[in-house]
Amino acid sequence: MKETNVKSVIGMDLKTLLVEQLAVYQKGEGWEYLCPEPVLRFQSPTDFERPLYWVLSWKETEYGDDQLLIDETHDADTLSQFQRVEGFREPLIVSSSIQLENTLVQRVLVYGYKDEEKEFLTSIVIKLENIYVTFTSGPVFTVTITKTFPENMDRELFRVGE
Repeated sequence: MKETNVKSVIGMDLKTLLVEQLAVYQKGEGWEYLCPEPVLRFQSPTDFERPLYWVLSWKETEYGDDQLLIDETHDADTLSQFQRVEGFREPLIVSSSIQLENTLVQRVLVYGYKDEEKEFLTSIVIKLENIYVTFTSGPVFTVTITKTFPENMDRELFRVGE
């Protein structure tokens, strides 16, 4: 994921987090969700016809480290969380979803590590109007929603937004 791709979601609304399965825990004043490969649905305030989806996935590096992968698409038909149903114009959501309020994306921070040749993403933090949504990669993703900035992050690789 490049900095230019991340910049594309600044000023968009993070409308929904879509997941196949979900375990939910209250952690302090926030919430923690455990799920496989979440899909983030972003919506532009000016272009309602073309949502943007980030599909988060994970792989293990040759050294045994977790690596976060982000694929970007505008096509809901390619996502397993949606299903085409005759009579409906848009594909229907057939998975669990997490809805958020005050969803304007203000900043995205990307964390990870560098080896001699490459950068590897491990987590991202999306700052919305009054909350932080953190995605930490692994065989099971940890999604944390809090009012305070998350602690114990890997090294910051870059940030975009205010």
